[in-house]
Amino acid sequence: MMKVIYLFLLFISLSTNALAARVVLMSSLDTPRIWYHKKDWEIERPLKKIFKKHFEGSGYEVVIKEKVDQVTLWKELQNPENLAIFWVSHAKGQAQIGAGINSESAVVDYYGNDVKDLFKTVHKNLRYLGVVGCNAKEMLESFTKNGYYKNNKKLVTHSFDKKVEVRRGLRRSIKYSANALGHYKNTFGPGGRIDIESELLEDFQSYNNENKDPKFFEINYERFSQVDSESVAIKVNGLVLDVLESQKAGELSKGTLKLPHDLDPRKITVDSNRFYSNKKLDLGEFIFVGREMSWKPFAKRDGTPIGATRNIYRLKK
Repeated sequence: MMKVIYLFLLFISLSTNALAARVVLMSSLDTPRIWYHKKDWEIERPLKKIFKKHFEGSGYEVVIKEKVDQVTLWKELQNPENLAIFWVSHAKGQAQIGAGINSESAVVDYYGNDVKDLFKTVHKNLRYLGVVGCNAKEMLESFTKNGYYKNNKKLVTHSFDKKVEVRRGLRRSIKYSANALGHYKNTFGPGGRIDIESELLEDFQSYNNENKDPKFFEINYERFSQVDSESVAIKVNGLVLDVLESQKAGELSKGTLKLPHDLDPRKITVDSNRFYSNKKLDLGEFIFVGREMSWKPFAKRDGTPIGATRNIYRLKK
């Protein structure tokens, strides 16, 4: 009886606290054509059903997003209200991406972008990250080994070392997430249910109240587009600092990047994350300035940046 009262009071506190405890399913899939399915059938339908079944009545806020682009993925990876993220996408074959391009280590979204670098940086309070449908186990293990998750002391990651059918993979990922999210209980039919763990929720909320952000070096930027420009990731040494939305012709946007002090700032990459393009993509014109330093584009004599899918800005001497 006391436990029931305690959980009730805990749920009341959750509803009045601005911080939610969200479990998020993001899919970025191209539905395969299967003869026994109707033409309007989409692979997201069974995935939603599986996800809702496992977390129904769990006490967590269930969020489902489909055909997710890199901007949405980045925002959710940085969202402090997300307790767990499940990412589902297909692994693209070499022939699907472009001749001569090795795709073994790629995580490809619905729009043909390689979003693997986005997974190097997740919010410090995220407790579970599952990547389904790609050969991403080695990728996540390498990110951990190279220190990308050093500030995520309680993060549990999970993926697969071979291709896996997405529905089966999602069920396995959810079951594994019980190591971070609570208790797994078997139910009638395929799959089971995740039950909330009250101590975890308390820890999740109190951890967010701690101010343990590392020191950063700030770089201010301006972006101007003369024509419609692609969404881009801003990177230093492969680490994503921000992902910017596509921009209309004539628009000007401004922002600030936070660069960890242990990264070499001599080169900033503006990357569309596209594998291949038969024409040069317009990514916008950037000005980067920070602490009496500035960067200039690696460009032709007329000032046109060199590169089809990414532009490089080098620190001025």
